[in-house]
Amino acid sequence: MNAVPMDYTDTVLTHFRAPRNAGSFPEGTPNVSRGIAGERRRGREIHLELKLDADGRVEACRYRVYGCPATIALCSVLSERVVGRTQEEAVGMGGLSLAEELKLPAPKRDAALLLEDALRAALSGARYNRD
Repeated sequence: MNAVPMDYTDTVLTHFRAPRNAGSFPEGTPNVSRGIAGERRRGREIHLELKLDADGRVEACRYRVYGCPATIALCSVLSERVVGRTQEEAVGMGGLSLAEELKLPAPKRDAALLLEDALRAALSGARYNRD
C-alpha cells in the first residue's frame, strides 16, 4: 500500500480509507442524473450520480472517483452532505468551503473545483435511466 502524506487531517484520512456512498446506482434506477468532470489521464476524474425525488431534492448520491486522497475525501463528504437538499441548495454547496473545512493543503484545493464541476454537471443534466 502506498504511503499517504501526513499533511492530511484525520477526517480526510478517514474518508479516504473508508469512503461513504462510493459506487453507482444499479442500471434502470429512475430519476438519476449524472455529472462527469476531469480526465483520468490527467490524474483526476469524478463521476457523480444524484438520485432525485419527486420534489427535486437529492435523495441519494453515489460517485466513482479516480484521484488523490483529497479528491476521494471530498467526494465522500459531499455524498453525505448533499442528501436532502434541493437542487438550488446543492448547487450552492461550495467545494472550496469543503476544502477549507477539511484543511486541505493549497496544492490539493483544485480537487474541490473539479468536484464543483461534477456537481453542477449532475444538477444541470437531464434525468436518465441507464437501460
